[in-house]
Amino acid sequence: MKKDKLILSRHTQLVLKTLGAMLKTARLEQAYSQSDLANRLGISRYTVMAIEKGDASVAIGTVFEACAIIGIPLLAENTNSLLNLSNTVANFASILPERTRATITELDDNF
Repeated sequence: MKKDKLILSRHTQLVLKTLGAMLKTARLEQAYSQSDLANRLGISRYTVMAIEKGDASVAIGTVFEACAIIGIPLLAENTNSLLNLSNTVANFASILPERTRATITELDDNF
C-alpha cells in the first residue's frame, strides 16, 4: 500500500530547508564529515544528506539529535532554560480541559 504524500505549507518547507542548511553549515565549520555525523547518529550518510536538504521524511527525533550533536540549540539555549520552558508549558496545560469536543453546527440548507 502506497503512503499518501505529506503536504507541507511553504512555511514548513522553508523551516526544514533552513534548519538543514544551518546543520550543514555548523557541521562544516566543525570539520565533521557527513559520515562522521551519520556514525554518531547511527544512521546512513544518505539520511544526513536528506536532513541537510530539508527532507520532511526524516524522523524529527533524528533531526533534533543531529542538531544537539552539532550544537544547534532548539527551543532554548541551555538545559536549564529548556526545563523552565517545559515547566511553564506543563503548568499551562494543567489548567486546560483534558478533552475538547467538536462543535456540531447545523447547516441551513433551505435556500
